[in-house]
Amino acid sequence: MALKWAVLGAGSVAQRRAMPAINKAKGAELHALLSRDRERAQRLAIEHGAQVPYTTVEELLSDGALDAIYVSTPVYLHCDQVIAAAERGFHVLCDKPMAMNAAECQRMIDACQANGVHLQICFLFRFHSCFQQIKKWVAEGRLGGIVQGRAPFLKPFPIPPGAWRGNPEQGGGGSLMDLGSHGVDLLRYIVGEVSQVSAFCNSVFHGYDVEETGTIMMRFENGAHGFVDTSFAAAGCDLVLEIYGTDGGVWVYNDDGWKIKLTVSDESQTVSSPFEDLYQYQFEAFARCVTEGEEPIVTGIDGLRTNQILAAAYESDRTGRAVSCAT
Repeated sequence: MALKWAVLGAGSVAQRRAMPAINKAKGAELHALLSRDRERAQRLAIEHGAQVPYTTVEELLSDGALDAIYVSTPVYLHCDQVIAAAERGFHVLCDKPMAMNAAECQRMIDACQANGVHLQICFLFRFHSCFQQIKKWVAEGRLGGIVQGRAPFLKPFPIPPGAWRGNPEQGGGGSLMDLGSHGVDLLRYIVGEVSQVSAFCNSVFHGYDVEETGTIMMRFENGAHGFVDTSFAAAGCDLVLEIYGTDGGVWVYNDDGWKIKLTVSDESQTVSSPFEDLYQYQFEAFARCVTEGEEPIVTGIDGLRTNQILAAAYESDRTGRAVSCAT
């Protein structure tokens, strides 16, 4: 059975990635989308093959043919929209970061559990085969004990005046909240749970009301250290992930496509990682979770933990001290 999806918030990412992925994914069908401008909603529905265009959330949530909602709106809207969808009995895929704060995340989790619907957060990197392979290598001890991990995410990303990403009341923060949520989640996924955080933030080049550059230093419960580097101002970074162990290391970097370099006991191998449509994989995995009972690769709890770690990072930047975020 194909899940009938609605995209709540048909912005640029939904147009470029999510809606094409739904149309490709097994077990998924693009039934509806929402854009507040009627003419735009109709145009996008034709362009992406959605059966029904909507202009209000209430209209969309009243569509009894739907099975699942992809919430792709600004962060400050996530909590109320996810809860409203859950109360109508719809399964929910929510964009990252999950919400403005941990309290909102918990309300979303509780609402989905109370209404018996599946909740998943859009942490795409977990679905890539290279990161699943690295997680397996770490779990098998191929790198020895894990000493350190790093997930840099730096790119030029100017924020237009008046955009919600530049408003801390609507986005919850800047590069740490936006880009850093991916890095924090990926290192948690591969290395383990985080117990303590220190962080530095600034906006010295563009003067945004949110941080344009941020660095999180994490202590993991297993003793490893981790770094998540983010920036909206840097020219870019070719490194994607670094993991260092007592017996070897692994690097994922961008050289006309992702490449994975593994070094163990002074022996190295480098393999190319082909393009994978992570949105497609995500929607297909979501369908299997709902229809076949497959164990989810990412859950609402993962979204909650990321928000808690980011909150500790912002507190650390404000206070100049390390902040506990133990489970």
